[in-house]
Amino acid sequence: MGTRVNARVAASAISVAASALSLVTAAPGLAQPQTTNAPAIVSIRVTVTDNAITMKPKSAARGTTAIFLFSNHTTKPHTLVIGDTERGPGKTIGFITKLRPNGQHRIVMFLDYRGPLRYFSVNTAKSSFKGIFRIT
Repeated sequence: MGTRVNARVAASAISVAASALSLVTAAPGLAQPQTTNAPAIVSIRVTVTDNAITMKPKSAARGTTAIFLFSNHTTKPHTLVIGDTERGPGKTIGFITKLRPNGQHRIVMFLDYRGPLRYFSVNTAKSSFKGIFRIT
């Protein structure tokens, strides 16, 4: 009778160990990433007209590479600022670009910052020549 009890205890111990092992091996499969998968590259079209600056899309995910495609559809040169052009503590990413009349320009930037980036034209103080680009 003692061997029969030992055999039952051993069988139940083996089944408990097998169950625990299957849970341990299945656990990584149940884990899901906590962040979104951002697209690798996003094209952002920035168009300057006599009346306004338009930017489409107006937001992008952090961790993407943004290609800013600038088009100046005016007869005057424009200087555009996006984000901070100075570097240092408390500053965000950004750049300044000069567009010739009826000219085009392209700038590639990695978006490693999350938050708003102001954009505006240095040439005019009109409210339609400024806005906010959001990095989410």
